[in-house]
Amino acid sequence: MGQLWVYVSLLSAIGDALRDFSAKRSLTEVDSILFAWLIFAIPLPIIYLADFICGVPKPAPGFYSAIFTALPLEILAQILYMRALRLSPLGLVAPLLSLTPVFMLVIPYLLIGEKIGLTGGAGVLMIAAGAWVLNAGTARKSILEPFRVLLRDQGAVCMCAVALLFSFTATLSKKAIALSSPAHYMAVYWTFLIIGMSPIVLLTHRGRLREVISGGAVGKALLPALIFVTAVFAAAYAMSLTKVTYVNTVKRLSALFSILLAGAFLKEESIRERFSGAALMASGFALIVLFG
Repeated sequence: MGQLWVYVSLLSAIGDALRDFSAKRSLTEVDSILFAWLIFAIPLPIIYLADFICGVPKPAPGFYSAIFTALPLEILAQILYMRALRLSPLGLVAPLLSLTPVFMLVIPYLLIGEKIGLTGGAGVLMIAAGAWVLNAGTARKSILEPFRVLLRDQGAVCMCAVALLFSFTATLSKKAIALSSPAHYMAVYWTFLIIGMSPIVLLTHRGRLREVISGGAVGKALLPALIFVTAVFAAAYAMSLTKVTYVNTVKRLSALFSILLAGAFLKEESIRERFSGAALMASGFALIVLFG
């Protein structure tokens, strides 16, 4: 297969960036909780078809325990993800997902005393430096001001929380995939995700859900949902060709594509420094995932 996995992984990264970009534009008119629900509900028939074509496997023991442990964390993460996109500039929040491997290094250290290696430590420092560069223009006030700006930004705080939650759900998802198949994992996981989010959607839109949906919410979520499922399938195919760590490293380039889209079409400010910060964070991510 040669370098096919690189091109497929890049396709997934571009898909992630386009999904976030289209979601950012739509979230000005659609509630973030409903939008998150629609993103998973709309592509579900496609996923069922893929699971059927690939052959529905019999999951090994431990599959459902991994699924149900991850579900509440995933629901919270997806709601916060859409809220972050709605509240803050895309070029600011997209790179913050690179914090996930930092949490995956720090949490084991805090819980079981597992030490961080030299390369992993360098990756953490690069990600921290990248987060600082995202708001480097504010450093005139204080050397720590770029970090304070992040902490004051609600969307940035939400995305940092998402990165933390993803550090748990990613591990559980890898386990579930290993115990079944990528397509079957998606079919089961997304089904229960939709079921779990439904009461929240009904509660937050009580008495006006039909009015909201008839107002065009489904149409606004359609393109991001289709892009999302395409990116997920591309990532799953790439993972079948090479190591998961390699695919995840290439996919993190989605932050760079998101920043370019934000500058070109959303006319966001500070694009140059945010691109530099995202590049640093992506490099730190690569160090941790590949060599940490």
